[in-house]
Amino acid sequence: MISEKKKTIIIKFFFLATVSAYAFFINYYYADLGVFPIDTFLHYDSGYRILKNEIPIRDFWVVSGFMVDFIQALFFKIFGVNWLSYKIHSSLFNLIISIFILQFFLNLNFSYFKSSIYTICFATLAYTISGTPFVDLHASFFLLISTLTLILALYNPEKKFFWFISILMFCFSFLSKQVPSAYALILQAPIIISYLYFKKANSNYKIITLSSLFIVIIFLLILKFLHIDFKTFYLEYIKYPREIGAGRFDFFNISFNSFFNKYKFIILPILICIFIQIKNFFKKKNTRNSSHNLKYLLILTLTISLIIHQLMTKNQIFIYFLIPLLFSILDKTLCFEFKKNKKYISIILIFLLISITLKYHLRFNENRKFHELENVELINSIEAEKIHFSLKENLWINPTFKGPPSDEIFLIKSSVQEIDNFKEEIMLISNYLFIDSITNKNMNSPSRAFTLDGTTYPRLENKMSEDYKNFLYRQIKKKNIKKIYFLRHENLPKKIISEFFDKECLKYYEEKLFRVFEIKCLY
Repeated sequence: MISEKKKTIIIKFFFLATVSAYAFFINYYYADLGVFPIDTFLHYDSGYRILKNEIPIRDFWVVSGFMVDFIQALFFKIFGVNWLSYKIHSSLFNLIISIFILQFFLNLNFSYFKSSIYTICFATLAYTISGTPFVDLHASFFLLISTLTLILALYNPEKKFFWFISILMFCFSFLSKQVPSAYALILQAPIIISYLYFKKANSNYKIITLSSLFIVIIFLLILKFLHIDFKTFYLEYIKYPREIGAGRFDFFNISFNSFFNKYKFIILPILICIFIQIKNFFKKKNTRNSSHNLKYLLILTLTISLIIHQLMTKNQIFIYFLIPLLFSILDKTLCFEFKKNKKYISIILIFLLISITLKYHLRFNENRKFHELENVELINSIEAEKIHFSLKENLWINPTFKGPPSDEIFLIKSSVQEIDNFKEEIMLISNYLFIDSITNKNMNSPSRAFTLDGTTYPRLENKMSEDYKNFLYRQIKKKNIKKIYFLRHENLPKKIISEFFDKECLKYYEEKLFRVFEIKCLY
């Protein structure tokens, strides 16, 4: 006979293993389907360049993703510089965040079965929509872990270690991307301070302060070890992103209908829970203690932070993973409010959640909407290992290339072969953010990526363009660059480079595969 204790352990292990395997392999599978080069490979070459001692901020301009680049470099170090390492990174992250969420659902006193259903829905809508490491997702999930650990810290005052972990995860979120962590800090800090003040938990102020100081000091020492000047870090990672954010607030415009249609399954659970809380308040019906309310309030601030972040970013929607989280809170709220019908309420909500999850699964995972592949025939994709063996398992089809994938692969491969024969140092301007890793030469790209909306580097009209120009010139002098190349078929605008030079300082000409700027002088 198996004891009850052993039976509980077996059941717990079964559900944990099932959820973990699902979270890992669903992301692992969908990561292979198609590419949108600038997003799919955003941290590929930058992770590889770190292994060559080319450090973000110091050696190439980045406005976010500092943390993600170093994590990817670690995966490349362990598993080799290849596509497999890249998707293991995101798949493992999907697994880790799913385990945290599973524990959250169990803390709501859901059964293992019910918690697993909620978690599987979460894992389907989490990292899988991208499949590959992406800065906004890392930032959002680090913040989610930080918030969940913060809840544990507040409910377990004797376990001071939770405070350190929460603050550390918050810093990881900030170093992945400055927002949504900045929004969450503004919303969550007053709640935490007020709660600790009324609880007279003065000892927690000390652990928060010491943990924060320790993490800041360690980070400054890391910058010094990497020879990253703090002023440069501030310019690239703090000042310039703030300029981008301010510009987006100026042009922020969204209609109520558009907002509600996109986020209705996030908004409705929140509105229903708020309505019930307000109703009970006026009825003077004390349905929940302060700890329950605090938990839900912190989840609410997290949700608001992520919604604001989503509205301000220009990416496809990536926050639908909030739906299972908010449905779980709605489930708990309604079942507490209507105890006699709680069984039927849970069944209806779970059925509805599964239906919503399937809807977004088809749109974002099957049709790869996040990477702009929804109008592409994925069946026409071909093996990316035809470009290079390190890209094995990826199925290549690019929505930005007008023509069959085989033509694009031929052009990329031919360009790489010619680059390998160059004798001098060059600088390559390209959004194929894996080329550095498959050539024998350094591409010396001055920025991680190149967009014309000012999100990857300052354009000429930006007041920080002079800082970028000086940075660009320093890299050219340091690497002794004489020629700057563009891939001809990629059709990136020449002004990515030309707007930072006087006309007499550049000689422009075209070759079969490249467009070339020859540098005559630097001012």
